[in-house]
Amino acid sequence: MSTQSKVKYGSLEFSIGSDGFDNIQSWLVKSFFSKSSFGVIYGKSGSRKSFIAVELSCSIATGTPWQNKTVATGAVVYVAAEGQTGMAQRIKAWEIANGQKVEHLYLLGQSLLLSDTSARSSLIQSIRDIENKHGVKVQLVVLDTLARNFEGDENSSDAMGKFIRGCDIVKDIADTTILCVHHCGKDTSKGVRGSSALIGACDFEFKVTHNATTNLTTLSNTKQKDAEAAPDFVFDFQAVALGTFCDENKPITSLALTAPATIEREKTNENNPTLKALQEEFKGRCTRDKLRMACFPPQDNVKANTTNQQFKRSLTSLQDEGLIVIHQKGAKAHASDEITVAHQYELPL
Repeated sequence: MSTQSKVKYGSLEFSIGSDGFDNIQSWLVKSFFSKSSFGVIYGKSGSRKSFIAVELSCSIATGTPWQNKTVATGAVVYVAAEGQTGMAQRIKAWEIANGQKVEHLYLLGQSLLLSDTSARSSLIQSIRDIENKHGVKVQLVVLDTLARNFEGDENSSDAMGKFIRGCDIVKDIADTTILCVHHCGKDTSKGVRGSSALIGACDFEFKVTHNATTNLTTLSNTKQKDAEAAPDFVFDFQAVALGTFCDENKPITSLALTAPATIEREKTNENNPTLKALQEEFKGRCTRDKLRMACFPPQDNVKANTTNQQFKRSLTSLQDEGLIVIHQKGAKAHASDEITVAHQYELPL
């Protein structure tokens, strides 16, 4: 791996041209969370976003692969501004589900206003103290929730800017990743709550949604600055008995993952007009020529080669996603080739 050299001009250091282009991306969790970065995981109240943050933290603190993805092993500082007891129970549930003790996950049960110089200094000093005393690198700081560690109006770009700068200072000085657990706005389609400056500053962003009917929780990668977006992961959290009882002698439980998540394949082409025509007009089966004539008929002002290429790209995209099957009769494509809808996407009879 190459390193990026710097040249000083005046008091500032510059890199030259494409120098450092081949530096390899360093990951906290492979393909999901980059090292020394800043990002957000968000969702509605009760969407189980904090449970995912705890699962992630426990994996890093123990060096356990997270959903079969390698992690950078190290300590985690978890700012549990909404209460330590609930978080401790969630960590215990993870320990029971995974059969191991979490040693290097440090819970702080109070808010830290990172726009405040004193609060930042306290956090940085604590990180250094943890690293010095235990000989372990603090790889992740979780702020749960952003609102509890925020000063001012979340909708104010100025207040959000001060928060972001505070996070960046901690990230850069401590060389760690900052993960904010945040809420979405009233209109969930508009993403995170508050100023758009937040998403603009994020290296990564993940949305969490929970389906109360199926009891499944979906993690969607809505921003990945320097890599391809990760696929959707679907989690099935289960209640785990913690071995203790409440004052009514009922077992105390918390949620944890007892099985790997399933990967939800992105189906960007399910509304593709070519696929819809194949399903609806031709009942899932027809020749290449008939489908082309139905979807890309000759047009007076458009060259035949142009429409043929558009049809070819449409078929290739559908085939790549496994939505159609092309039964080609020879080495080259032919008008009489039969095209069918992939079995799992056939319309019900």
